[in-house]
Amino acid sequence: AVDPNFVANNRIYLYYTAATPSCFNRVSRFTLPTSNVINPASEVILLKNIPSPNAQHDGGDLGFGKDGYLYVSVGDGGCDYRADSGCGGSNDAARDRNTLLGKILRITKDGAIPPRNPFLGANTARCQNGNSAPGLICQETFAWGLRNPFRFAFDPNAPGTRFFINDVGQETREEVNLGQFGADYGWNCREGTVTNNTSGPCTPTPPNMVTPVFEYAHGAIPGPNGGRCRGGITGGAFVPNGLWPGYDGVYLFADVSCGVFLRLS
Repeated sequence: AVDPNFVANNRIYLYYTAATPSCFNRVSRFTLPTSNVINPASEVILLKNIPSPNAQHDGGDLGFGKDGYLYVSVGDGGCDYRADSGCGGSNDAARDRNTLLGKILRITKDGAIPPRNPFLGANTARCQNGNSAPGLICQETFAWGLRNPFRFAFDPNAPGTRFFINDVGQETREEVNLGQFGADYGWNCREGTVTNNTSGPCTPTPPNMVTPVFEYAHGAIPGPNGGRCRGGITGGAFVPNGLWPGYDGVYLFADVSCGVFLRLS
């Protein structure tokens, strides 16, 4: 991601996997000089020790909203970081509020907590160095309950910070979610609007889970060879108003399994 004030400060932001004994992800800020060769010594680590227990479902997208804050997507890690629930659809890491896994995060350019983040005060903690204690909620969290929010996109036509989150599904659904303050999108209790799990933290069914603005079933889209493809949502973008006649306000996104672009008006 490029700093909104890049012309003055030459700062860029990266989400990467650190070369540590275990597999952890980081968000760091670097300075890009006129030589276009980054000096590693310019690194300022903003978030570190984000678990990647199965070396997948890392999420990894980041960008600045019109509010000036840095948003970061993090997946559920593929398998449970605590090794107490399993992998795939059984992995309940996204339900744990004391980890950055399965979340959309929001921080300042320096890694601090925005004063109006949804989870502040009692029973919350910073998680920039790793997981906090069970029972606490990470203050970096903007929204939660996501499986692998591989990409998200800001709407350039909106007056404020509006964005869609593309969350890759497990067995049944691919989904597009509206980024909402404090929202729980339901994983691993739900996959889209379909029940996935009714045990552990999904018993009883959590209240107030947010429904996707759009979802589609695996097998619903014709594949490249005439069959029905499994489905795997990837990147998306809003068309800027006035750029492409007939496409004002349209959201375009891709599916890597089906090899297609789709239009959401």
